[in-house]
Amino acid sequence: MKTSILLGLTIGAAALSQSVTRAGDLQGTRDVLDQWVETSQLISKEKSDWQLEKAILADTQTLLNGELERLTKTLEELEASATAADEDRAKLTEQKEELEAGSAVVEANIGSLETQLKKIVKTLPAPLVDKLNPLIRRLPDDPESTKLSLGERVQNIVGILSQTDKFNTTITLESEARELDTGKTVQVSTIYWGLAAAYYVDDSGAYAGIGYPTADGWEWPQVEGAGPQIKQLLEIYDGTDPNIQFVDLPASIK
Repeated sequence: MKTSILLGLTIGAAALSQSVTRAGDLQGTRDVLDQWVETSQLISKEKSDWQLEKAILADTQTLLNGELERLTKTLEELEASATAADEDRAKLTEQKEELEAGSAVVEANIGSLETQLKKIVKTLPAPLVDKLNPLIRRLPDDPESTKLSLGERVQNIVGILSQTDKFNTTITLESEARELDTGKTVQVSTIYWGLAAAYYVDDSGAYAGIGYPTADGWEWPQVEGAGPQIKQLLEIYDGTDPNIQFVDLPASIK
């Protein structure tokens, strides 16, 4: 009986031992599974984080590459602009030197030009001189001590010459008071043939003559019998006589 009891206790202890062992193995397995699941989740999270960081890095790289291209282009433009500015500066410097050289030549000769122009003014007809008087008065009495700038002096000369050239290339009709050889003053119509010659006649045609420039001014000799022809010339010019034709006129060659 005791033997049977002991045998039963032995078998029960063995079964209990096996049961405890199985329970320990199951818990260990669960622990291992938990660790594996945790590790898998960690690996998955790391992969997800890496993909996100990779995308951010790719976007950042694209942005930086774009900024680098922009900065490179800007730098090239600045270098090109600097080169163009240097070229423009060189051209302007060259032009300035040429202008300064030209100004030096003009400044050295303008006094002589003004003196010669004063002599020429004396040979110009009165209607033209009346137009030029504002400029003529600005010609310096002493070119060496004038307060006028070089530009003002050049402007005066150019103005006088341009107006004189315009008068010389046109026909001008003027109404003037003319003193005759007898000392009598009559109102006449004068037609200027540029700066070369002029003809005058009064309304009646009784007093007529020619005009021509001299070193001391214009001379106006009376020409007897020339009134009808000169009057006809004026009528053709102003359209009173519609018949355009050759007119014989007196002339004086000096």
